[in-house]
Amino acid sequence: MAAEDHRQLWQVHTWLLDFQLAGAQGLQGSLTEQQLQQCWAAWQQQMQPTLEQQHTEFQRSVFAAVRQLPITWQQQPQLEQLSVGRDGVTPDGALLLDIAGRTAAGVLVAVEADGPTHFREPDGGLMGTTQYRNRALAVRGYRLVSVPWWEWAKLRGDAQRQQYLMQQFEQAGVV
Repeated sequence: MAAEDHRQLWQVHTWLLDFQLAGAQGLQGSLTEQQLQQCWAAWQQQMQPTLEQQHTEFQRSVFAAVRQLPITWQQQPQLEQLSVGRDGVTPDGALLLDIAGRTAAGVLVAVEADGPTHFREPDGGLMGTTQYRNRALAVRGYRLVSVPWWEWAKLRGDAQRQQYLMQQFEQAGVV
């Protein structure tokens, strides 16, 4: 099998686990442990360049605004975090989050700076990959705060951006 085949199998495996399909075993039993390990390694290899990429100005500005919010954190928000597993603690590497943290109350928070590639043309609906990401985050216990690029671009100054984010955090049930 090619590396792409392994990556796709790993995605199917995590999808089956996330949504409790196939007896909540994923591809275990259909693939050997060695094959699953090869799939995981191919996925990790694909994720590595993304982890090393420079953050966009959009991501950095959302991150700066999140850090200024009047929220007490158990784990400070960080840029480019791997998602935690269904146990809520151990990183599973299935998703790469723009910004992630844990509030003092123990709430897992994922803040996604959603650029144009997350939305369909011409209706502006969410792409399928973004819909999957949102569902997979919910399964892992995250409260998602999605920041669409066009809404962020309309905001002027730190005060407007922080007010907008607080509203989004409230709507997500974070605060």
